[in-house]
Amino acid sequence: MKIIRIQNSVLNSNSFILSDETYPYCWLVDVGDIEPIWKAIGNRQMKGLFLTHTHYDHIYGINKLVEYFPECVVYTSLHGKDGLFSDKLNLSRYHEDSFQFQGTNIEVLKDGDEIQLYPNVVMKAMYTPGHDWSCMSYYTDKLIFTGDSYIPNVKVVTSFPKSNKSEAKISLGRLLELCKNRDIYPGHNEMVKCVKY
Repeated sequence: MKIIRIQNSVLNSNSFILSDETYPYCWLVDVGDIEPIWKAIGNRQMKGLFLTHTHYDHIYGINKLVEYFPECVVYTSLHGKDGLFSDKLNLSRYHEDSFQFQGTNIEVLKDGDEIQLYPNVVMKAMYTPGHDWSCMSYYTDKLIFTGDSYIPNVKVVTSFPKSNKSEAKISLGRLLELCKNRDIYPGHNEMVKCVKY
């Protein structure tokens, strides 16, 4: 599976495109700037979007995405679904771009849920609240997308209205265990290759 990182213009957040040359579709983790996504995916279909959390800098391109790919499934947590429709919860009112999701194709994931990406690749969901109550991380047997729940060498930010320091500590502990054997794709900064312990 090939992964393309796009560094977005809002707060330098990351979007990741997941693809396999054998198949005419791809997947996305978080969505910011749309133009580089269009350029990177070519004529492939976008089958699904995994949201690590619903803060503005990780979702602001979603309406353009689902307008172009109406069948694209948006995967998020229960609180993430709430955040998609609230400029207060997704913090967009503080970015001078009040944002609400215009789509309807949402699937709420719980801790442990699995999505088959390709015949040999399964994406698993892990609820990792703390940075925000909507936070989800996603992992396969070889990689993990941690959003802002874990950015290597950066302290987890827990100063937002729906942050929780004690939950962040628990989530971080769970993530660090999974990160031991996987390449790490965080919500900001570069990916980190797997370090064997």
